Amino acid sequence: MNSLRSIQAACYRAFTSDGPASLAGLVRSNGTTPEQRIEIYRNNNREICRKALTASYPVIERLVGDTCFAGLAREYTRVHPSRCGDLQHFGTNFAAFLDRTYANSRFSYLCSVADLEWALEEVHLEPDERPLAVPELDRYGRDDYGDLVFTIRRAVRLVGSRFPCLSIWRANQPGNDDRVDLDRGGEKVSVVRHGDDLRMHLLDDDTFALAAQLAAGERLQDAWNPRTRGPEGTDQGAASDLTVALRTLLGLDLFAGAAPGGSPSVTS
Repeated sequence: MNSLRSIQAACYRAFTSDGPASLAGLVRSNGTTPEQRIEIYRNNNREICRKALTASYPVIERLVGDTCFAGLAREYTRVHPSRCGDLQHFGTNFAAFLDRTYANSRFSYLCSVADLEWALEEVHLEPDERPLAVPELDRYGRDDYGDLVFTIRRAVRLVGSRFPCLSIWRANQPGNDDRVDLDRGGEKVSVVRHGDDLRMHLLDDDTFALAAQLAAGERLQDAWNPRTRGPEGTDQGAASDLTVALRTLLGLDLFAGAAPGGSPSVTS
């Protein structure tokens, strides 16, 4: 006799990957063949998963079209079947899936757009935190700034791409029909939530690199490594550029707190 657990496992496999044949022996024929009855549930599962992906990746669906997206969703569901009743996180691996599917093709940019869309999804789900304000740094002396470690807010993501991912995203919002030159270069984007408002900002390479290093826990003096050293390559110019970059990040509300290296991060 089959245990309940083994029957549930067989149903899961039949509905997600193996096909109806693996479960047909446990299903009665009642005017419809077991395979046909099981296929109803398989179709329902595929449709639910497709709708979950559409909710997370509307721009990808618009870029590839409904038919192609349905095929991608079906294959993604087969390779990455949902293992949780909450489908909110079902699309976690979709960008990597697109990267494998379209690697070295003219559609390889889709992975970058998916990275941005998933960042929006994650930031939407993260708890909100009060951002660190510039005046709060006044508690530290100027000589202490280099030793500061910043804590990035949970409702923040940094997305770097070799394609113009934000421009593509904006061009494919409802009512827009702009064309984007894929050869125009990459874009670095911060995704930040302010209450219920999601905002995206373009960052230059050095400012983005600073944000990424600070998010990884580097001290401020170790995180700044600009490609250029400022006007005429002077150290004074580099320090000025760091001040501008840090103020830009603080103005975008990327951080929740700051503290000297090795100390707990605090805010007032």
